[in-house]
Amino acid sequence: MRYLKIMKFAVAAAAALSLLFLPACGDGNEINDKTVRISISPTTKSVEAGGTVELTVDARNTTIKWPEPGSVEGNFTISGNKARYVPPSISGTYRFTVAAEADTSKTVTAKITVVYADPTITITPENPPETKIGKTVRFTAYPEIPFGQPQQQEPVWEVTGDCGTIDENGLFSAARAGNCTVKASLKNYNNKIISESVSVKIVEPSLEDIMEDMASVKGGSFTMGCTAGQRNDCPDNARPEQQVTLGDFYIGKYEVTQFVWKQIMGTYYNPSRNNGNNLPAETVSWDEVQTFLERLNDRTDKNYRLPTEEEWEYAARGGNLGRGYTYSGSNTLDNVGWYVDNSDGETHPVGMKQANELGLYDMSGNVDEWVIGASPGQSRIVRGGNHIYSEEFARVFSRGGCTGICDPNPRLGFRLASSSR
Repeated sequence: MRYLKIMKFAVAAAAALSLLFLPACGDGNEINDKTVRISISPTTKSVEAGGTVELTVDARNTTIKWPEPGSVEGNFTISGNKARYVPPSISGTYRFTVAAEADTSKTVTAKITVVYADPTITITPENPPETKIGKTVRFTAYPEIPFGQPQQQEPVWEVTGDCGTIDENGLFSAARAGNCTVKASLKNYNNKIISESVSVKIVEPSLEDIMEDMASVKGGSFTMGCTAGQRNDCPDNARPEQQVTLGDFYIGKYEVTQFVWKQIMGTYYNPSRNNGNNLPAETVSWDEVQTFLERLNDRTDKNYRLPTEEEWEYAARGGNLGRGYTYSGSNTLDNVGWYVDNSDGETHPVGMKQANELGLYDMSGNVDEWVIGASPGQSRIVRGGNHIYSEEFARVFSRGGCTGICDPNPRLGFRLASSSR
């Protein structure tokens, strides 16, 4: 018994001593100062194509094992514990991995996403002034297209709001009073539309403003009628060609609009079938036009009249600036006039198509125009073609006429002329 007690005491003592020399329990990263540690920041980042990322690596109890040159997509330089990383300039996600020299199984990775910056556009003028119906404003777009975005593209122009139109070159034509927005757009590499816009306020012009819209035409000589250099299918009434000499005169840049008509003839008398202030006045008879002219001259103390047929054709051909076009201002009617193939059967606001060499609009198409004829028995002539007739009627030498009352119709309007200011 005494022997057993001695043995139990010895075992208990040995156990107690062994506890004194056991290692402490807990987290080895915190307690054991010899644990290898490595970290990188930032761990994720987005950068625009061509940009750089500054990476910082913290290492404990080890040196940093940097990537071998060529093992990382892109380029990098090392300074101390920092890496200046330039990823490829192609959109995507790239990895930059470093390891602990003391334990290469321990690695950390930064994920860098390369994105393309969107294009931007600046439009001038940024704050366009109030624009009167019938006037134009030239807008210019200045695109900034970063690397990685489609480079060969021109801004696409559009107008929101029913107050005008804009062509592919940024020329805005005001048609109706109101507020509208002019917008220029580009696409990014994902076909996302990037746009910038400016607001435009369109106001009604005064009668005096419109009366100033007269083009000065320098006189000269020209060949009137269907000439040899034009089409062979000349109508009989455009033959024979003849030499005409004219003095200086003035002619309206635009067909007389319904706004002007109502200013002179009264707000409640508008015979036009297609209603709109900046649409041409139409469905007007010869006699009604004469009444309009009398009242206009009384009000303005001027001497407005219809153009003579010779004046009209000379002006339609571009006067002494003429380039021999088939239509007034172009050999392509779609550029300068509204006719059966592009009008949708309706008249359109004046001045929306390209002007001719003298700055005159709609001399071909939109509505036929009353002019003063010189032929015996044909003093009431119409020229220019209209929105529901084919292109042959819109040629600068094409002519029509009537005798008697001449019933008014939606194809028929007029423009002003004057021998002096």
